[in-house]
Amino acid sequence: MAHARLVETYPADGDALAKSPEQVQLLFSEPVEAEFDPVEVYDQGGGRVDEDDARVNPDNRRLLVEDLLKELPESSYTVEWRVTSADGHPIDGAYGFAVDGAGEAAGEPIEPVERSAEQEEAGSAAHYIHLVALGLGALALLALTLLRRRKGAA
Repeated sequence: MAHARLVETYPADGDALAKSPEQVQLLFSEPVEAEFDPVEVYDQGGGRVDEDDARVNPDNRRLLVEDLLKELPESSYTVEWRVTSADGHPIDGAYGFAVDGAGEAAGEPIEPVERSAEQEEAGSAAHYIHLVALGLGALALLALTLLRRRKGAA
């Protein structure tokens, strides 16, 4: 299983916005776990401008959301993030955007796409099948190693 990767952000990396966005959203290629300040947003002076309330959207576990302070002044901002992939590996990164009063309106926020119970079950079943296949492969490798040692000792 591959690590999750960041596939979309709101605002987008490098955006120059006419007005302050209300939140930062990060969409990943697979569900993520977010603990211990998973998103931090800083102004040019290094001050935090987020509400420190980052959370994974319950309707779409691939979407991480962080609210921003009421109205960000014109400046450049850096978004730093760190999450844990479904495979247990931590990943992190950073990107930037600006509020300059003359830029464009921010794109549309990322809409959480609800997954049906059947889709959730199918994803979980595929994950467990993958784990079982890995375990069987490891057992087969162990058995081959033991057989070769036995033949060498005879």
